[in-house]
Amino acid sequence: MADLMKLHTYYVFEGEGAEVTRYWERMTDVRLKYLADPGPAATALRVSGSPKHNDLITCDGIATFSKDRKRLMPAHAWDWSIPTPFSQGWLVGNKVYVGGQISADRKGKAVAPGDVVTQTRNTLEFIRHVLLEADSGWEDMVSLKIAYRHDGRDPEARRLLDEILGVVRETLPKPGPTLTCFGVDLLYEGLVLEIDGVAVLGGKRTDVAAPGSKDWMSIPGFAEGTRVGEDVFIGGISAPGAASLIAQTEASMERLLRVLAAARGEPEDLVKLNVYFKGEAAGETKDLEEIVRIVGEYLPSDRPVLSVVRVPGLPHDGQSVQIDALAVGKRHE
Repeated sequence: MADLMKLHTYYVFEGEGAEVTRYWERMTDVRLKYLADPGPAATALRVSGSPKHNDLITCDGIATFSKDRKRLMPAHAWDWSIPTPFSQGWLVGNKVYVGGQISADRKGKAVAPGDVVTQTRNTLEFIRHVLLEADSGWEDMVSLKIAYRHDGRDPEARRLLDEILGVVRETLPKPGPTLTCFGVDLLYEGLVLEIDGVAVLGGKRTDVAAPGSKDWMSIPGFAEGTRVGEDVFIGGISAPGAASLIAQTEASMERLLRVLAAARGEPEDLVKLNVYFKGEAAGETKDLEEIVRIVGEYLPSDRPVLSVVRVPGLPHDGQSVQIDALAVGKRHE
């Protein structure tokens, strides 16, 4: 567990207000029995469902065998509501893993509750300081994940995301990194977003777009795919124009493989896929089975690691599924 550098925890809880924080603390008491000290850069998000019906929690992570690592704990940082060994980030070789950053104080209390612009600026400033600890900057950022508050009302949630993205575009250099956005319920009262990411120091970054992708529904200003050395980062791919969850999953996988090909990658290079889907609770298990079946049909026999999470909402009208990916291939000069 000491090799675990990045941890994502998706959990289900129906309560509200301070009950959510207490639930997270109880869950974390259990997680801390297994985690090393110092621990990983962590992101914990309250979602609508785990992979199977009645599951309450799912986790995934990234570990390294490399001893070329540095824990990133900048002085300008927030802290959790209980003592934990979590890290704000890790520098491993030339990669920076940034844990989920929020607009909070040193006691885990939300700063500027409900104020989306101020919270986004605070969150980005915390990320900037994690990068600074690694002698890095925004120009090295290759992947961002933005989890935004979604209370079940799609139009209000999308307006919130638009405000968040406006601040992100003002802050980051152009073109932006690859991007994945999805709605969640957040941990601390008053929070409206959480952001984590990956940066790569000193590598030659090549942003790619698949032929015909200008007609896809996407979020302007961010790369569809980015290649740095052996690594290909692919942001959230979707196809909301397709009618059903099945059709959208098929179209999204086709598009994802086209972006991978534009980055000179092969399906065999895929090592991690994340699927975020919006579905009805009654059909959650069936939806999961269909998603796994369809994704598998597009992949070789040696398939990548797969995480599937049901979320309250996604960025586009009519969108039921979003898929992002990491591929590692042979080095191309």
